[in-house]
Amino acid sequence: MALILKLVVLLMSAGAFAQLCPKQCDCDVDNGLNRASCEGQNIVSVQVGVPDAVQVYSLSRNAISELDNYCFKEAGYSSIEVLNLSYNVIFWIGLHAFAGLDKLIHLDLSNNRLRYIALDLFFESPQLHILDLSGNVFESLKNEPFINHTKLQVLNLNNCRIKSLPDRMFSRLPNLKKLDLSENYLVSLNTEVLRPLRKLERIELRNDYWNCDPSFMAVETWITSHGINYVKQCVKKTPKMFEKMISAVPVERVDVDVSDIWNITIIKNETLPVLKPSKELTWFQKIDQEFSASQAFVIGLELGLALGIVCTYVWLRALCGCRRVNCARPLTRRQQRRAQRMADSDMRTNLLWSSAVNPDLETPPSYRRRLSLPDGSAPYPTYGIPGPRGTIIQADAIRLPDRGETPPPPYHECRINI
Repeated sequence: MALILKLVVLLMSAGAFAQLCPKQCDCDVDNGLNRASCEGQNIVSVQVGVPDAVQVYSLSRNAISELDNYCFKEAGYSSIEVLNLSYNVIFWIGLHAFAGLDKLIHLDLSNNRLRYIALDLFFESPQLHILDLSGNVFESLKNEPFINHTKLQVLNLNNCRIKSLPDRMFSRLPNLKKLDLSENYLVSLNTEVLRPLRKLERIELRNDYWNCDPSFMAVETWITSHGINYVKQCVKKTPKMFEKMISAVPVERVDVDVSDIWNITIIKNETLPVLKPSKELTWFQKIDQEFSASQAFVIGLELGLALGIVCTYVWLRALCGCRRVNCARPLTRRQQRRAQRMADSDMRTNLLWSSAVNPDLETPPSYRRRLSLPDGSAPYPTYGIPGPRGTIIQADAIRLPDRGETPPPPYHECRINI
């Protein structure tokens, strides 16, 4: 029983100290090294719970922006040999950020936003051999050592927007063997920049901006004379030579039958003659052969429009009962009664208006005989109404004392419509 209890205690203690690979990472073994790949997970810190026994640690394509001092040492990562921090947004690195990484050999900081790094940034990583800083922004460099490291052998500064190289830039890299300065904005190069690199074996200067003047060509000669592997950028274009010499003796040429050389397919003309129909075509069949479908449609549309115009004209003429299209239609009985009432109303209105203008008249002018003096003038003055022009002679021109006037019509039905 005591033995079983001891085994349970041992198993529980072993489970308590076991470390698990976080779900954001893939943990495996590569070339005998413990590898943890945590790429493309939007990680913002180097501490994601990876076991401290990791040796190849990849945090590429994440969202890390800063590396604080002692960030790897506090996480317990003391066995890392390969560290990949490429394709992040790192713009600041603390001076002691890589403290505790005594076994670090390869460091990748490419494609970040670094503009400046401290001179002794990698002082606490004494075994660093390969450093990749490509894809950063080192536009302005001061005339001072760029990095101070005695064991660094490979330095990649490809596509860092470097415009010029100060003379003291590589003065603290005595063991540098490979240097890549391609795809920058360099136009010229001074040999004083490369003199401190006594162990340099290969240099890359691929660039489209080199000014191939005598001074730069002298630098290329200096590089090749010191046994440095280098591909020249300023190469003189030599004239192309013909691979075969053309004979001066004319060669007799003969006609060649192309049927023996080319693949010619003979097309036999087997077009059958058009047979005339034994039966005469009708008028519709002839039209069908002579006109296409679109032409027949246009002709039918035009004929339809013309027929519609003629039928419309005939209908309007019959409807109006006259030769003009805009003639008036006959009035209905209701309209005739309304017009008669309007005419009677206008007549009564005129009667009232005449009595108002000539108050001295007992009978309205339209219902009484006109009076006049022997000279033809009116017996009474009119107000605002002009008298008759010329001499008017009537049968009863003089009022007789024993004769009365014709009484006026009744006015109880007369009114003025305003």
